[in-house]
Amino acid sequence: MELKKRVVIFLIFLLATELAIGGAAVFSGDRDGMKMEMKKLIPLKIGSYQSDGKDEFYDRKTTFRYMDGAAELYRSYEFKLLMIRHYAKADHPPIVVEAFDMGSSEDAFGIFSYEAEDEEVGVGQGSESGGGLLRFWKGKFFVNVYAEQEDSLTKKDFLELGRAMADSIKQEGRKPKLINYLPKERLIERSIRYFHHSHILNHHYFLSHENILRLDIRTNALLASYSFQKEEKNFLMLIQYPSHTLAKAGLQNFVKAYMPESSSSRVIKTENGKWTAAQFYKSYVIIIFDAVSREKAEAFIQATQKNLEDKKS
Repeated sequence: MELKKRVVIFLIFLLATELAIGGAAVFSGDRDGMKMEMKKLIPLKIGSYQSDGKDEFYDRKTTFRYMDGAAELYRSYEFKLLMIRHYAKADHPPIVVEAFDMGSSEDAFGIFSYEAEDEEVGVGQGSESGGGLLRFWKGKFFVNVYAEQEDSLTKKDFLELGRAMADSIKQEGRKPKLINYLPKERLIERSIRYFHHSHILNHHYFLSHENILRLDIRTNALLASYSFQKEEKNFLMLIQYPSHTLAKAGLQNFVKAYMPESSSSRVIKTENGKWTAAQFYKSYVIIIFDAVSREKAEAFIQATQKNLEDKKS
């Protein structure tokens, strides 16, 4: 009986350790099932391209072996499993497919949004192509398709591969619900970034070396840009915390660290001559950066809060 208790305690410890670094543990039985699912989803042959039959798999713990430092980006989402498949065609450069099971469609969109900039190319639920790389997401999967060398024929080939793979993923997913609360006027759709951790935020808009908003895997966050005349932009950040208490604490910590002189209004003119405003509503925190005036900053806060109120009613 004592041995059983020790085993249970050890398993709980392993699970807690994995959760602490940002994701749920995937056990061997689950991983084997996920591997089979991915093998079925990704065609062995597309046109004249044939898989070399040497698929590779990496999970949250082993993905560093494949992508070194870039693995931390995927681990900041609920990434589960990566499958690598190589395709060959006579007299053509090899094509490589990287398929990520991101655990949810929201996080598949999130990792796609991390650097989405180019125009949509009509693959999956969101895509872009350039520089010999096709990126797309569909359902809970995010996929990279790239050729070792790109020419006009190769680009056509990896777009064909991508479309065939996207078609094989039958279940579509949904974008994060937070997107529905963003004010639509002047919103730059392609600028929307979805994430959980502060280091992802800092990549797009640097706040602090410290996690002053207290973001973690339990928080869902959006950062979006809005365009104005003379190439002026302001940024809207919307964060959903697990509770009202945590949202309030996150906002208080942010105000203390970033805008301590804002008093109770939580609106301040920053060193760049622009305005920052912050507010919380229930379990949400709304922050406006780089607004051209106090009035515009407050208007964006009010518009976002109204969307939250309307869609919650």
